[in-house]
Amino acid sequence: MAATKRDTHPIDTMLAISDVLTHPRLAQLYTRVRERDTATVDELAAGLDSSSTTIYEDVNQLTDMGLLERVTETQPHRYRAPHLSITVETDEGSYEITPTLIAALARSADNQNLELYRDRHGTAGLAIATEYARAYVKGKMTSRIMARELDLSVLEAETILQELREIIIDVEPDAQDDLDLDAIDAQVDLDDEDLSEHSE
Repeated sequence: MAATKRDTHPIDTMLAISDVLTHPRLAQLYTRVRERDTATVDELAAGLDSSSTTIYEDVNQLTDMGLLERVTETQPHRYRAPHLSITVETDEGSYEITPTLIAALARSADNQNLELYRDRHGTAGLAIATEYARAYVKGKMTSRIMARELDLSVLEAETILQELREIIIDVEPDAQDDLDLDAIDAQVDLDDEDLSEHSE
């Protein structure tokens, strides 16, 4: 019988997500569970540098936060990661926190391009780039437009769009359902021109 899910206040959820956004290992664990549908502590520990004991403590922390749910009563316990989506409003604009952003933060621990972009522009900047990348996947955005609107070099915009594109395709398979193939062909031509101009 699955464990009973306890109610979590929205403020508690926001505080929990704040912890995940600032601790890459927690982001990695949440993302790993999402990728596997359900997982045990030993499955999560495989391939990570941390010990099973540390992962167990982190999983308990995420469970207490409400970001993981235990779905079995017998050992070894299996956990699932519920979908989350929170929009944060600030004076500078709104930012959407989703499993895709958390996956990007998780992968930044092993991906130099993601890590560099986050170091330069912060987590908020990565969240904004994720929105641009979502439009990019649908053929509605180019690196040139992103570079102009965010005051980036075209090369930096193209690099982060390509990195985030892979994550979005993995995490949001439905993102490609309404692809505009003509727009994508035009986008590829423009981006190839931009990269050629900036590599000369």
